Formats: sequence, structure tokens, C-alpha cells
Amino acid sequence: LLVAAVALALAMFQGAFTNTAVVLVDAPRTGLVLDPDAKVKMRGVEIGRVADIDLRDDGAQLRLELDPDQLKLIPANAGVDIRSTTVFGAKYVNFIVPEQPASASLSPGATVAASSVTVEFNTLFQHLSDVLAQVEPEKLNATLTALGTALQGRGDKMGDLLVRSDHLLRELNPYLPTL
Repeated sequence: LLVAAVALALAMFQGAFTNTAVVLVDAPRTGLVLDPDAKVKMRGVEIGRVADIDLRDDGAQLRLELDPDQLKLIPANAGVDIRSTTVFGAKYVNFIVPEQPASASLSPGATVAASSVTVEFNTLFQHLSDVLAQVEPEKLNATLTALGTALQGRGDKMGDLLVRSDHLLRELNPYLPTL
């Protein structure tokens, strides 16, 4: 009886008796700290969990287990991104509702492509290390010294240039699609 009670408690803890709908997400990568059981959210509300992560040569496929009642609220054209709570924090899957949501809801078994994955701090550090490994320190020092000397005493002019450039770009921005 005790073993049956423990087995029942474990099954309930793992969600064996919870009705879920499976949705697949194709992502270019998952990041370092996206693990099974990670949260799945939409508009900040938890709607499910990551059940499995299948790593492939061309990226990863996530199997999400979502609450069927919440799945009905996700438009069929919703996007997905993989975010992090903090720079070093664990990642979660976030559904993004588009400006013009579809009238139909996302169906179980659907596959959604992830639009972006938050870059980890260690990835940025690795890219910076790779760049710095290619640069000769004495040449970098000479370049930065020359740049500092050239800009010395010209802070007001630089600030004015940036303000005017910002104003110009704001005026140009509405015409970018035409260009």
C-alpha cells in the first residue's frame, strides 16, 4: 500500500494524469540553459512545459506539452522565441501573439518555427575572445590612442552631430520601405 501511494504521488508529480496537447517548435538552437521541464509562457502566463529537446545538425526541435484550455487561446499564426529571465538565468519558451492574430487557434501537433533565441553571456564572451585573439594588442593600443587623441576636446561637437543625425534618421525612417 505504501509503495502504491509513493508510485501514485510520483506519477501525479510528473503529470501522468494531466491532459496535455503537444506542439512542436523548430529552433535554430536552444541555448545552454533550456532544459526539459522549462516553462512555456504566453503574455507572461505559464501555459505548459518543455517535454523534450531533440538536438539535430540543423538546430533543435522542442516538444511542448501545453494545457489544452490555454492552447485554444493561442492564434494559429503565433510566433515563438526562446528567452532568458536574466543574463545567466534559465531559458523559457515564449509564444508571441502577432498584431493581426488569426481567428483559428493553434492545433495540437502543429509545428511552429522559433524566430529568435536569446544570446547567452558566455556566447558573447566567446565571440569577443575570438575577435581579441585576432587583434594584435600593440596595434589596438595605437588605434585607440589615435582615436582618443582625435576626439579629445570635441565632445560637444560629437554630441551635436549625434543629435542632428538622430533627427535626420527619424525623418528618414518612414520612407525606408519606399527606398
